[in-house]
Amino acid sequence: MRRQVYRQRRRNIRSALVFVLAAVLLTGLLVRTDRAVRPNLCAVCESETKRFGTKVMADSVTQVLGEKTVSYEDFAELLYDSSGNVAAVETHADQINQLQAALLTAVQQNLDDCRDAFLEVSLGTASGIWIFADHGPRIKVRLMPIGHADVKLVSTLESAGVNQTCHTIRAEVTAEIATAIPFSKTNVSVQYDCLLLETVVVGNVPESYLEFHGDHAEK
Repeated sequence: MRRQVYRQRRRNIRSALVFVLAAVLLTGLLVRTDRAVRPNLCAVCESETKRFGTKVMADSVTQVLGEKTVSYEDFAELLYDSSGNVAAVETHADQINQLQAALLTAVQQNLDDCRDAFLEVSLGTASGIWIFADHGPRIKVRLMPIGHADVKLVSTLESAGVNQTCHTIRAEVTAEIATAIPFSKTNVSVQYDCLLLETVVVGNVPESYLEFHGDHAEK
């Protein structure tokens, strides 16, 4: 009887040791896998977030430009001297500020509408091994816009050939978007640059550029 109890106790101890060893090995395997996959997963998430955010910004700009009739004359006027050369570029600050405000409102609203949206990334893609790309279980990535978007209108004068200068007005849109994955979070800065207006000026022009930001314009 005593021998049977002893044998049973040994079996229980052996089973417990096997269980502990298996748990330790499994934990070590999971840790190694996490360390190998997580950097690639974060990189893929950042790439997908930038792609998603850029599309939202592009759609916002398209939305505003579709609702407004935008022409170069509404935002800038070329002033000529007595010789017919461009002496200055006069900007219409009220029109610039209205367009900037409309773009900012549209971008912010569309980003807010995407709050708590989800993207899906395959574990095979996150592994970094190309043969497994887009295969395996899907991991949900949660998107969370952080803070406020920023829209800056930038005007530049650039040479466009012999005795020609191109005057452009561009929109630079930026926003911070966080992505949440299991046990981790990444912050991504998304930027989108869009040409709004341009005109080619023939003749000599002043070597200057205009930058619009907030409620003022600078030469």
